[in-house]
Amino acid sequence: MDTSCGSTARPFPRARRVWPRARPTRRSEVAGGDTPGGLDPAMSRRRRMLMRQSRPVRFGLDFGTSNTSVAVWDGEHSTVLPIDPLAGAAMPTVLYVRRDGSSLVGRPAIEAYLSDNRQRGPVTREFKPLGIRLESSNPRQKTVEAMIYTDTSSPGRLFQALKTFLGDPLDVSTNVFGEARGLEDLIAVVLAHVRERVHELVGEMPAEITIGRPVEYVGGAAAEARAVTRMRRAAELAGFGEVRFAFEPVGAAHAAEVAPGLTLVFDFGGGTLDLAVVRRESVGALEVLATAGRNIGGDRCTERLIDDVVAPQLGSRATWGPKRLRLPAFIVNALHDWHALSALNEKPLLEALDDLVRQGAPKRELAALRSAIELQLGYEIFMTADATKCALSSAPAAILSYHHAAVDVDARLTRGRFERLIETLLTETDALLTDVLVRATVSSTDIAEVVTTGGSSAIPAFRALLARRFPNARVRDAATFTSVASGLAMPGVEEAALAR
Repeated sequence: MDTSCGSTARPFPRARRVWPRARPTRRSEVAGGDTPGGLDPAMSRRRRMLMRQSRPVRFGLDFGTSNTSVAVWDGEHSTVLPIDPLAGAAMPTVLYVRRDGSSLVGRPAIEAYLSDNRQRGPVTREFKPLGIRLESSNPRQKTVEAMIYTDTSSPGRLFQALKTFLGDPLDVSTNVFGEARGLEDLIAVVLAHVRERVHELVGEMPAEITIGRPVEYVGGAAAEARAVTRMRRAAELAGFGEVRFAFEPVGAAHAAEVAPGLTLVFDFGGGTLDLAVVRRESVGALEVLATAGRNIGGDRCTERLIDDVVAPQLGSRATWGPKRLRLPAFIVNALHDWHALSALNEKPLLEALDDLVRQGAPKRELAALRSAIELQLGYEIFMTADATKCALSSAPAAILSYHHAAVDVDARLTRGRFERLIETLLTETDALLTDVLVRATVSSTDIAEVVTTGGSSAIPAFRALLARRFPNARVRDAATFTSVASGLAMPGVEEAALAR
């Protein structure tokens, strides 16, 4: 969910925001004109004509935990396509399936989910039989009918971070309004939407695709085999005839045209930080010496801002009564997670908040909390904080301002305060840099170049850390969100070797 911190950001004006576009790299570019999230007609005609004249066309797909991007290689340039009509080139990897079976992906999926749940009011749950019988723990009772306490009137189901389950040893289906859908089926829906969108933009339905993959999956070789098999199957279900895989850091390195010698790829996105040490001889393919990754994403930086500035206005630090009572931890922990906050919209919980006010809890803060839950404001709050975080990359101070219903927040934040909030994340990043260098058996002084990509890589504290750790290296940016996809579309990306 992390947005680009390389652009000047503005606070979220209620429910809309101007989304930044990725910047071109030397051999890659982001297609798009003045129309939001789409190709202008002249660019579209020129691009289609060029593609018809230069064959074969290659497509690269970066299916990320937070965002998904697609690029097309026309023989000369790698162009990242604005596949999301609202967000542009970096489509949130989000799927929303409505009760009638229709589906949306990306920012439209998020907008539809929020709109549908604002209109329905508080959630009510009921016990519903699953139609199966299970073994009972009571030896006198052989089987029992399985029941689930669920939201039976939900307008739809929202799926996020599907990539994280690819290597999971469990192979189960989820019930989506009476239809059993496995992980491959859900990812296939996302990829099918992406494939159709590419067709709309370039006039050609992709038949072949190069998909990015981590160099290492958590769980070892068994997890790797499962993840690759599932992703291949999902792509085939979406209509891709030939599916190739290439390492994600190699894609970023290709797009950045790394210089001969040793390069560190620093891919810092919304969900994870992925590192790779790659080597390029004067002539030849890239060699991946080592990789490392951890869930140190830009979203965690945004969450720290919310916890420090917004959450107290919603009662996170409030105490009341002689026993100094506080809000339950599960509510406080949901304040920085917009999806979790949305899920609190249940009538018994809202009534419980009213009871707490009658018992002496602060009326103003709990009224704001009730508004945030009932009106589904969590996403807007998160994006406002995210925009403030981005503004601190280019200014020493910024104002976080959000006003909607009973929620009123005006706070001035300095870059120094923000850096204190993310101090533990900087420490984790420093340790991860050490880890990847040890794995590659190289020293920091051997690194000649650091290539940064991902929306969070513009945060000054992390850039200062890179400059300190790699004093002999040139630090330069690749396209914020889309360098991986751009490189995956280029010829030769599948040829990178993995050093053992």
